[in-house]
Amino acid sequence: MTPRTALVAAIAVVGTLIMAAPVLAQQPSAPPVDHSAHHPDAAAPPVSASQTGGGHQMTTNAKLDELIKKMNAATGAAKTVAMAELLTALVEERSSCQAMMADMMKAMHGDGSHTPMAPSAK
Repeated sequence: MTPRTALVAAIAVVGTLIMAAPVLAQQPSAPPVDHSAHHPDAAAPPVSASQTGGGHQMTTNAKLDELIKKMNAATGAAKTVAMAELLTALVEERSSCQAMMADMMKAMHGDGSHTPMAPSAK
């Protein structure tokens, strides 16, 4: 392996690890908690898979799996090209996740007049 190929491989591995950390951190570790008791007047409309990004996540995972298989099967210059494709897909996914999270934060906080709830007296 040439030093240049080793460098590209190292960059791809480090980039993958850096980008995978936020995705792994978003995985739920416990079942969702029902907060309807705290907000009884807020009747939320049903959320579709397109709004949550669930369908997008499955498509992205399948795409990334295919790119990983392609990279692992490739040799020589084709491997470098496959790693570049995988890295590009990971960067695009991260960018779209950041945009989606920004939109969700705007929706949660609205016009900025959000005030935290006072703790309930027990």
